[in-house]
Amino acid sequence: MEESETSDREANQRRRGRPTSSKRGSKLSEREIEELNNSTNTDGTTNRTDNNAIDDGIILDEWQKDALAHDGNLLLCTGRQVGKTFIMSRKASEYMINHKNAHIIVCSLTEDQAQLMIIMVLDYLEKHYKRWIAKPYSKNVTKNKVVLVNGSQILARPVGNTGDAVRGFTGDVLILDEASRFNEFIFTASKPTLLTTGGQIWMCSTPFGKQGYFYEAFTNKNDRFKVIHTNSWDVINKREISEKWTQRKKDEAIKFLEEERKDMSELQFAQEYLGKFVDDLQQFFPDDLIKRCCDVKRRDIIPEGKDYYLGLDIARMGKDETSFEILERRDKNDLVQRENITTKKTLTTETFNTILTMHKAWKFRKIGIDAGSGSLGVGLLDFLIKEANIRNHIEALNNRSRALNRSGDRKANLLKEDMYEIMRMMMERGYLHLLDDDNLMLSLKSVQFEFLTSPGKKSQMRIFGNYTHIAEGLVRAAFLANQKKLNTKIYWC
Repeated sequence: MEESETSDREANQRRRGRPTSSKRGSKLSEREIEELNNSTNTDGTTNRTDNNAIDDGIILDEWQKDALAHDGNLLLCTGRQVGKTFIMSRKASEYMINHKNAHIIVCSLTEDQAQLMIIMVLDYLEKHYKRWIAKPYSKNVTKNKVVLVNGSQILARPVGNTGDAVRGFTGDVLILDEASRFNEFIFTASKPTLLTTGGQIWMCSTPFGKQGYFYEAFTNKNDRFKVIHTNSWDVINKREISEKWTQRKKDEAIKFLEEERKDMSELQFAQEYLGKFVDDLQQFFPDDLIKRCCDVKRRDIIPEGKDYYLGLDIARMGKDETSFEILERRDKNDLVQRENITTKKTLTTETFNTILTMHKAWKFRKIGIDAGSGSLGVGLLDFLIKEANIRNHIEALNNRSRALNRSGDRKANLLKEDMYEIMRMMMERGYLHLLDDDNLMLSLKSVQFEFLTSPGKKSQMRIFGNYTHIAEGLVRAAFLANQKKLNTKIYWC
């Protein structure tokens, strides 16, 4: 009787397209996978892929359809916020469904970036292929992986500055997210994961100057990749109106791009939104310099009686991250980073309380904050200068006057570019040692510069980047920690 009930139950599960093994999450047979693929979901849809369908209220762009349809090495070079990560995650999901025991490896510079694609893959699978996700969830679905009942899986690996985290793995597909920011060590370490499988490389990124493997692959001299190149302006203007992409959102996006074009230099806008490889934009901190300086391990305790300096970069609510960077000055030629803390979506009052708590623990000599006109630091500064135990430690580093000669009768304003140049000099001379931290290294790498020229005026350096919040905090801490030495060693000698 029990055997009959078990047999009936398994037959019923097959009709519903569910696994029949008593061990939940085990691989299915070929027949069971075929039945599952042809089954009907609870919403009446089937598990068959239609690249032209409306997906979650979004009508796919033509370039997205091309990316989904291509079978082979793929390179997406685009402007910002066009949906490249979305389409890569959908392509990865469909690949796992259609290829038994497939292994996909996602490589990004930081853990947060690597996990983002896993989150998007899981979201797509839960909406369209929920019964394919292996059970139990606690074992087969994590921040870093998703496993399906047909044995396929996707794994996220943050590769940092060297790519060592991906060594030893084997994959059928290697996804390189924001690949233009990768240094050569990462490509050297990651590509051999495909050697024994004849696998595929999928890369996507916004350009980052005419340098590195991503740029070489984009030129496609050996015809290795299918290259799809699009830009934010065309995507925003040509994308079909749908449930998720309404006319109101389209109008707001166009307005935003027009405002960005006015705020940015021509070269910066060309790189970030038009997806162009620009010759005159350069990386401010070279890769070898970053690697040489980021050699400090975090401490679990805070040694007392040391000279600590805090540099802050305050983020807008819901935008970027607020950065707290702490340096210890051991002597005039020896600065060491002791902590790097970032927070997301924090109110000014929360940031204020965090500073007070940190000051109580670290007893900072100085705290550097950007309190220029229009910056978020202005409001925070008003709070801080009312606190008796911290007001004398606060330094507003906007437009600060500095001496240009020994007598001090010639002065100029301290600009952000000055602080960046000071910190780079300190790194080059071995005065500054920073934490071995993937997010920190990515922030330094993201800093770019260009020279702006106007008729009859001196050319001016302009520094910018799309992930510079940690670097911004660091340059303020470094300036304060090395302030006395700078007056005699840098500005005149």
